[in-house]
Amino acid sequence: MDSRTDPSAPIEVGTTWRDRVAVVSVHGEVDMDTCDELRAWVVDALDARPEALVLDLSGVVVFGSIGLSLLIEARHRAQRCAAGFAVATDQRAVLAPLTETGVLDLLDVHPTVPEAVATALAAAPSSRVTHS
Repeated sequence: MDSRTDPSAPIEVGTTWRDRVAVVSVHGEVDMDTCDELRAWVVDALDARPEALVLDLSGVVVFGSIGLSLLIEARHRAQRCAAGFAVATDQRAVLAPLTETGVLDLLDVHPTVPEAVATALAAAPSSRVTHS
């Protein structure tokens, strides 16, 4: 999938790759009307078998309660695919509901994409070194 470029759309989503990490970037509104589209992008990114997935929500201006469920679902999907997972955002529109509901404690959230990528890679099962 390529990024959606309709400027009148409530959401624009695109996937880029940073080494072995799929970065799904979201701009606009995450709500009931856009949740299914974003979910499809997450599924498509994980179908490509990345070592890790980062959701970049730094361009999100509206984050509805359905977004909380979507983040938890994305984390579980990543775990089932043996991929690391992290979120990048410094937007109050996203951080406030994550904090108020306690969902922030369930996720690795970082203010920048590079920090989220590093954390997601470190959390990826294939990145872990086991000692006998």
